[in-house]
Amino acid sequence: MIAVRPSPSRRPRHAVTLVEVLLVLCLLVAIASIAWPSLERPLSNQRLRKSADLVRVVWGRARIRAMSTGETLVFRYSIEGDRYSIQTYAGPESVAGAQSADGLAGASDYETDPAFMLGAEPRLPEKITFLSGETATDARAESLTLEEAPSVDGGQGWSEPILFYPDGSASTATVVLKNEYDRCVELSLRGLTGVITVGEVYSAEEL
Repeated sequence: MIAVRPSPSRRPRHAVTLVEVLLVLCLLVAIASIAWPSLERPLSNQRLRKSADLVRVVWGRARIRAMSTGETLVFRYSIEGDRYSIQTYAGPESVAGAQSADGLAGASDYETDPAFMLGAEPRLPEKITFLSGETATDARAESLTLEEAPSVDGGQGWSEPILFYPDGSASTATVVLKNEYDRCVELSLRGLTGVITVGEVYSAEEL
């Protein structure tokens, strides 16, 4: 005969209580609050680099548009603010320097891009501002009659204009962007060639 072993009695399963769930959630929130500051800084530096790339692209498009339309484009930014503006200067100096538009992007390519809308005031990514900048004034810039830009909301003034000419040249300029942790990045624009360079992120204390 085969002996039949009695099946072991099953232990009753205990359900997770609401108090235990709340304790686990509180623990996760505490861990997240401790870890978040160490994650926020790299994310902010990433936004700073993204902002520098945005300005670089806008400058590049302004140069291409000036060459393709024969217009001189004017770029301004709000000092210690996050806004910038792109305008056209429709004067005889612009038309006289017009070049062939073969192989270049036309004006219609940018009409739907919110970062490059003439007459608008786009903003940089969140918590990124224009800290400072410097624009060299050349003979062509002095010959243009540029209207004074009105103050931005909050009383912030506009920078000196950065010009993009139909012959592919531009104003020689540098612009510094800053994030909420006083980390900065500098963009440089070479006037003769229109070449744009973006530097490394550094601390504002190094200025």
